[in-house]
Amino acid sequence: MEFNIRKLTILDELKQLNNDLYHPFPHEDIRKIQDKFSEKLHEDNLLTADFNSYWMNIAGSLSYMLKGRTKKIPQNQIDELKLTFFEVFPQYSFLEKEISTYPNLHEEYKIYEKVRELMLRYLFN
Repeated sequence: MEFNIRKLTILDELKQLNNDLYHPFPHEDIRKIQDKFSEKLHEDNLLTADFNSYWMNIAGSLSYMLKGRTKKIPQNQIDELKLTFFEVFPQYSFLEKEISTYPNLHEEYKIYEKVRELMLRYLFN
């Protein structure tokens, strides 16, 4: 019984956070990062696309959960949920300590990380 209550509590929190995932993308902060770190970002680094891709995996996986279809989440999506953005995209590791200086990006990052961590607790605890 305790196990089900824990899962229901996590699911309720995820439902509340779901709407927070759909804010406008923080393009201005990304532009500032690209300006400041142009020497560290190579031509083939697509920071906007990489954040979008990573965050859409989280949002898409959450969609499965909220529709009661957790068992249908593709394994590759679950595998990526186990990794932080900086583990999936190590070429941006220099940003990990800098991200808090970009308030809009940092706020979005924190929301998606919270959702990701809650989904992992739901899936594996």
